[in-house]
Amino acid sequence: MIKYFTFMVLTYFVQGEQTTHNILFPSYDACSYSKAAMYAIMENQHDSVLIHCKGTQVASNELVRPKPRPDKLYQ
Repeated sequence: MIKYFTFMVLTYFVQGEQTTHNILFPSYDACSYSKAAMYAIMENQHDSVLIHCKGTQVASNELVRPKPRPDKLYQ
């Protein structure tokens, strides 16, 4: 299964100024799993916190391909 790098886009406001950070994860699942914990940390310190996961098209793992069959099996 191919997994793709995913950014957690974290947006919050400090004294009315918007601040955005991108945190890189190796997969969408890893990003989604971390959203609740990140939100719990950030909501205590900032009024408005927005978090979402944005996927990329760059694979984070290698696809394992089978070796090609030889032309002649037994001679």
